[in-house]
Amino acid sequence: MIDPADPAEMARRLRRIEVAFLALHGHGGEDGVIQRFLEERRVPYVGSDARGSLNAFDKLRSKRLFMKSGIPTAPFVVVRIADWRRKLSRFKPPYFVKPPLEGSSIGVFEVEDFDRSTEKIREALLQYGKLLIEQKIDGREFTVGVLEGTALPPIELLPKRSFYDFRAKYTKGMTDYCVPARISKALWKHLQAMALRVHRCLGLRDLSRTDIMVDRRGRPYVLESNSIPGFTQFSLLPKAAKVAGISFEDLCGLLVEWAYTRRTENEAWPKRKK
Repeated sequence: MIDPADPAEMARRLRRIEVAFLALHGHGGEDGVIQRFLEERRVPYVGSDARGSLNAFDKLRSKRLFMKSGIPTAPFVVVRIADWRRKLSRFKPPYFVKPPLEGSSIGVFEVEDFDRSTEKIREALLQYGKLLIEQKIDGREFTVGVLEGTALPPIELLPKRSFYDFRAKYTKGMTDYCVPARISKALWKHLQAMALRVHRCLGLRDLSRTDIMVDRRGRPYVLESNSIPGFTQFSLLPKAAKVAGISFEDLCGLLVEWAYTRRTENEAWPKRKK
């Protein structure tokens, strides 16, 4: 185990490893920082490169890339301290307020009545500078993992809170998971195809997990994609992989093998001696 909180110690220890398996969340872990650090030191690692990681972590970049690629996503507007009242006076609730550069639903909250939420929105703007305001999609929530060119079985999320927030994600018993989702074959394939499109659109590599809302008319909308999904034996991507016949141990081994193959194929990295 290597903790990146001490860069000097991390750089020293990295000289003795062949492949890094990234299991980090949030700033410095999912936003391309650690990826660039490893690239500069010629250490191959599991997962997306620096650019793809930032594409997925930055919600505004993701949204714009989705729109450019014709991937349906929830309507949104970006607000700053100078224009938020004017813009939100024309953006009808309910909607979600999201910091553009956070993970794990940190700082996300729902607005059902603008007048009752003005102080909370203003405080969030003072903290983050700008906010993504995303129209609420009323329907069912799914997540679909991808392993390179293969989409895994969809999982349905059934949070016991008003939405899948930080507490629902990380508090035992606050969310039920339908693994795999009990949906029609047509919707199953459609969600898988969308997750693959998102994976390619954002320039992701090795693995990803994309969150998708399906409204009451059966129309799917991509919310976001995670370049480093949760990775315990009980996390969602490993659960989906297990349904597909891939054990947790084999999944880890597969990802390490892909990263090591990049090491041996890249002349910039010294090849292992036989």
